[in-house]
Amino acid sequence: MEDQLYLLYLFDQKQWRRPLAIQALLKGKRTVSNLYAGLDYDLLPLYQLLPHLPAEKFQQALNQLLTAGLLEQAARAVRLTATGVAAKARWQTAAILPVNYSGFEFQHSREFSDSLFLATQAVSELQAHNRRYFPLEVSAATQYHVKQWLYQQDISLVAERLQHEWELLLGALPQQQADYYSQFLLGYQVQRATTNQADQLAGWSPLTGELVRQEVSHHFLRLLTTQAARFPLLAALWQPLASGPLSQSAAQTLAMLQQGWSLEVISQRRRVKVNTLKEHLLEAAILLADFPFATYLSTSVRQTLALTFDQQPVDQWRFDQLADSGLDFFEFRLYQIERRKQHG
Repeated sequence: MEDQLYLLYLFDQKQWRRPLAIQALLKGKRTVSNLYAGLDYDLLPLYQLLPHLPAEKFQQALNQLLTAGLLEQAARAVRLTATGVAAKARWQTAAILPVNYSGFEFQHSREFSDSLFLATQAVSELQAHNRRYFPLEVSAATQYHVKQWLYQQDISLVAERLQHEWELLLGALPQQQADYYSQFLLGYQVQRATTNQADQLAGWSPLTGELVRQEVSHHFLRLLTTQAARFPLLAALWQPLASGPLSQSAAQTLAMLQQGWSLEVISQRRRVKVNTLKEHLLEAAILLADFPFATYLSTSVRQTLALTFDQQPVDQWRFDQLADSGLDFFEFRLYQIERRKQHG
């Protein structure tokens, strides 16, 4: 039942949470509804943690925990029982949890991992003066990215420096994770382990192995971004992949608004519906620490919303309570996001 217990990490005893919204967040389905659920449940960092999570396996694990009495369900929402809280506390003492994982901060971590291993292979083969080898199978974009990075390096020094940076990274990990992750290195006369081989050697399930790989990758990226001077080679490998938390389309909308364009003009120029642009704003409100709420919520709108909702817990607000107010869903949700971020 080890894998099923990971679901306990996602639920709370006091708050009813929608499993489908949590599953969508883990898979990386970027809708405003899913993002708001992540904010409301304090699970936003887990965005895209398990992009290949099968819906049937998630539901099967959920059903097992419900049958075991660790979770209880009301309509489409679930919460921990007292038994579930105790089981969660016991399990968390030994479980490997995503401490460093941050799905929006390091959106392209998988591309970085592919780049990291391909770059290491290329440098190893180059040092051995071997040009006849099968490179790691990665996307064409990743191949191009690694080639551009390699062209910028001093070939006479790159192998020694890359080895040093790898030693620093692995030295920052718990020994079991370092031993596990180093099995995926490949190079001249060195073959990498498969994920099944590495998982079996560590005694981990495939799910635990995947979570460890994600955790290690994000641990590395946290080091590269906070201590870039210690990792000049790998920080340079990551930098072209770094991006803000917003989707490309939402970032474009926000940039045009900051240039003074109205939603209506942007809609015409981009041939995008105004409601879609408002969803971009809601995405930004959820994900950005400095979103300008006052720009989009007038004093009179705030007064109406405050009068209706300020005596209720934020997670109990319902848009239909504003039926006679003339306000739209965008204003309701934006105010809800602001209050949720202010008061937790």
